Amino acid sequence: MTRKIRVLIINCYLDETRRFKGRPHFIPQAVGPAYLAGAFAPQHAELKLYSELHSGPFEDEKLMSWPDMVVITGMTTAFDRMRHMSAYFRTKNPKAVMVAGGQAIRALPERSREFFDYVCIGDVEELQDVVREVFGQAYVSPAMDPRFDLINWMGFIGYVESSRNCNFKCSFCTLTGEGNKYSVYDIDHLARQIEAVGRRTCILFVDNNFYGNDRDFFHAKLDLLKTYWKKKAFGGWSALVTNDFFAKEENLRLARESGCLALFSGVESFDAEQLTRFRKKQNLILPQVQTIRNCLDNGVVFQYGVIFDTTKRSLAEIHDEIDFITRTPEIPLPAFMNLTIPILRTPYFYECLDEGLFLPNTKLRDMDGNTLVLKPKDSVEEVVQFLRDMPTLRGYKRQVAKHAVNFYRHYRKKLTIPQMISAVGNSALLCLPALAHNHGTLFKRGKKSEPRTYVTGSEPIGPLYKPLFSLPDRFQSYFEPTMVTDADGQLCDELRPDLEQNKAVPLARVSVN
Repeated sequence: MTRKIRVLIINCYLDETRRFKGRPHFIPQAVGPAYLAGAFAPQHAELKLYSELHSGPFEDEKLMSWPDMVVITGMTTAFDRMRHMSAYFRTKNPKAVMVAGGQAIRALPERSREFFDYVCIGDVEELQDVVREVFGQAYVSPAMDPRFDLINWMGFIGYVESSRNCNFKCSFCTLTGEGNKYSVYDIDHLARQIEAVGRRTCILFVDNNFYGNDRDFFHAKLDLLKTYWKKKAFGGWSALVTNDFFAKEENLRLARESGCLALFSGVESFDAEQLTRFRKKQNLILPQVQTIRNCLDNGVVFQYGVIFDTTKRSLAEIHDEIDFITRTPEIPLPAFMNLTIPILRTPYFYECLDEGLFLPNTKLRDMDGNTLVLKPKDSVEEVVQFLRDMPTLRGYKRQVAKHAVNFYRHYRKKLTIPQMISAVGNSALLCLPALAHNHGTLFKRGKKSEPRTYVTGSEPIGPLYKPLFSLPDRFQSYFEPTMVTDADGQLCDELRPDLEQNKAVPLARVSVN
């Protein structure tokens, strides 16, 4: 008789705001655990899923003794948090098999072998190979359909995926660094996902590029969505598209006719020179403001983010751009504003490394867009003050309020009330970020980080780097922060096997120990 195995799947997360609470109202939520859970034959596996983004730091010591296998994933900045998990589970349950994958592991596959039993650098289906090797074929699910029934953090939004990767190569993007080709799911698989998430107010596609370069599949998706929308399976849908989507006005019409409520597109900057440096050529097809206005005039909310490169642009130029945004009511305010992040393995990372732009003692944990890790054009002190002011747009509140009123007047007949709340809501979130961040599970240890410096070399690592309980000496190093650069600003020796351009491990090969 086949015994039932116990599997815990965790999405690890280190909050860039240094808060120690979950963010249940953040959009999008992490749904990787649901897709990973699809690797296991449901009749032979008891599965539990946890998201640190939604529920806060995982600290259930009792549950740490429970699983036969632990599968962990996370963004690049969560690499240290994944190491913490390995130390905890290996202490509480030495027989548990530790499996790790996701962006952090793909960035540092060789380094990862020191902390995990299986290092997965491929797509989620690679987990099936691991399950087969550890437990046998009977425990592998052949379909690999996501288990949305196991996650408790979707709420009124259902998350689905119709494609992977992107057909563009922006210099700062993780996908460019990983080098995988754009690919699409079978349309029947997408239909099964929509059925699985159940009736929701909105379906949000977690595709890196919903539009892509397969026009037949794009139109097939819209036909499928239109069918489900008319059946009232969901109230509407949203997705991320690249700016070439807007070059054909027919795309907006077809999207709206299939139930599209909002689209997110990476504007990144309103400065053409900056976009050229980012290799974001798709954003130069049409004027940015014209693109945004056209989208909103067609009854679709336009959402975007802005990133600032303080190594190449002065703070005066950046403030001019913010001033332009807040004084242009035809466009919404951005959903976020960050510094550019030299994400590991990306062309931008190597450009910064070659130019000697990294600050000494740069920690991987600090490469979050809210901490200074690169030498700025202006003084460090001035940029730090900018970082302190940026989350609340200090000095712009009157302009933001005026912008919200004028934006409402401009589009009140084009957008529904929920759409308008979504579009104007960015104004409130930028001025009052506590609305977005101060929710969720309290940090159980009741500790707070030391005051922030916003500079990587002196930025406190925070209480999560102090173990919950006593650990064997061999696991103490798991709680030391991963250093990207040394005291001279050079790449740390520990990361050279993964990150030196002439030695970087190719990510196309399967990597299970």
